[in-house]
Amino acid sequence: MRARCVVWILLTLLSCASCSSYEEQRKLEVALAESVDRFHEQLNNQQFHEIYSQADPSLQKGVDESAFTNQLRFAHGEMGKITGKSIVLLTGDQLNKRYWARTLGREQRILHVETPGNELIHATERFTWNIENDQPKLVSYEFRSICRKPCSVGIEIR
Repeated sequence: MRARCVVWILLTLLSCASCSSYEEQRKLEVALAESVDRFHEQLNNQQFHEIYSQADPSLQKGVDESAFTNQLRFAHGEMGKITGKSIVLLTGDQLNKRYWARTLGREQRILHVETPGNELIHATERFTWNIENDQPKLVSYEFRSICRKPCSVGIEIR
């Protein structure tokens, strides 16, 4: 009987811990999605200086504003207006790395790859975010064009 009580208490504690970690995960996913949406809104409005000034200090130390602005201007020119809302779903591996970084007092970095909605091209964007006080700050941004719309994929059958 006593063993059952201990098992029940442990299961209850574990379920409560997983609920709070799920809530924390969901809160972070929403914050990341909002950050991507804000980035796209600023990119659409060509507010390149604002994107740079709001970025993590490590981005600002690693690349000067004119080079970053040129990168953003190129991405905007290729994609045109980005539409739609971002959806961020974190993997167990990302959450585990964040947990250990937070536990060890290190920077908490999250990588997110986005396929932005637009009418001109198929492309991917790769964001790296630093999480401070549950707020994402942009650490790096990479844009890659896949093909102009409409594009097709050829399959060779032998």
